[in-house]
Formats: sequence, structure tokens, C-alpha cells
Amino acid sequence: MKLKATPNKLIENAQITCPVDDRLFSFLNIRHFDNDGFQLNRLEQQYYQAQGIAIPECLGVHAAQHDWFELEDPNFILDHSILITRFCYRGAAEAQLRGWSGQFAQLKKFLMLRPKWGVDFALEYSQGDDYIEVLHIEQDFDSYRAAEIAREKLETQLINTDWADFVKSLLANRDKWEPLQGMARNDWKARYWGLDKAEHTLKAF
Repeated sequence: MKLKATPNKLIENAQITCPVDDRLFSFLNIRHFDNDGFQLNRLEQQYYQAQGIAIPECLGVHAAQHDWFELEDPNFILDHSILITRFCYRGAAEAQLRGWSGQFAQLKKFLMLRPKWGVDFALEYSQGDDYIEVLHIEQDFDSYRAAEIAREKLETQLINTDWADFVKSLLANRDKWEPLQGMARNDWKARYWGLDKAEHTLKAF
């Protein structure tokens, strides 16, 4: 099995400056602000589009995200692998949000938003009647440089891992991770692969 990294990269200049049509400011468009991840609500999607930022959908999430790896293999399945960026608001966009924040208090979260960058990788394996999640890791960063350093390091390790051997070892230790639930199982596999835990996430503001 051979992973191939795409040429996609994280977006360095994570600032939105273009305003949107004032008619878009309504409760329906402003609600459902993601305090933890990268999901964009309706108003945020309009800002990204006004700035010319692509926001494809993955796992039900519309965000500034791009494929990280490609894989073709009869037994290994790349459920998802993405590089993702969340932008802050500056310039005319920030001024517009501040002007409307007196009417919609939720917009204060937009103004407090800090840019962040993330990587997300989920690999699975199928053989016969068996199917397992091999590794699922997510990491967020509050600086582009830190994100790029981590991306390059993870990319090298992911490409150089002998995944057939790793799966063989996972299956031999199935009694240790299969009884675990939720993040405990993900953390066990991440530590087995060499990380301290599966997820390092950051609040949006």
C-alpha cells in the first residue's frame, strides 16, 4: 500500500477582508457557529465565497479544505485526509461584522475568531469479512508555521509507514484496543503509531 501526497497545501494568509451583502444578516444565517472546529455557518460561507475561497464539503462540513493524500488499494480505504484552514475577519469584513454586532450578539464570536489550521487523516482496512479503522488523527494549530512543520513531519511518517505490517500488528493486539470506546480507542492506535494522542484541537475563539 502506497500513500501519495497531493500538491495541496494549507492556506497561509487566513484573513477575510471582503464584506458581503447586508441583506444576508439574519438569525438563520448567523446561528450554528462552530466554536470548536472548522464548519462554516451560512453567513461564514458567504464571506468565504466573497473572498474567492473554495469551500468544498467533506463529512457534512463546508470549509476551506483540500485533499491531503491519494490512495488506490484493494484493502486499504482512505476515508478522508484533509488540510483545512479557518479564517479570521479583518478590514472591511471586520468593520461590517462590528456594525451588525449590536443587533446580533453572536457576531462577537466572528470578531473574536482566531485563524487556525488543521490536518485530518482517517485510514481503514478491509479483509474478508473484517473491517477496522487503522488510524484516525486530527491536529489543530494556531500558527501557520507550526502547522506546516507538523504537516511535513506527519506526511513523511505516513508515507514511510509499512501499513501492511502495522495492520498485522494491530490485529495481533486486538484484545488491547477493541474493548476501548470512543477516543480511547483512537488514542491507543495513535500512541501505537508514535503520537501522544489522536486529537489536538483548538477552540475557535
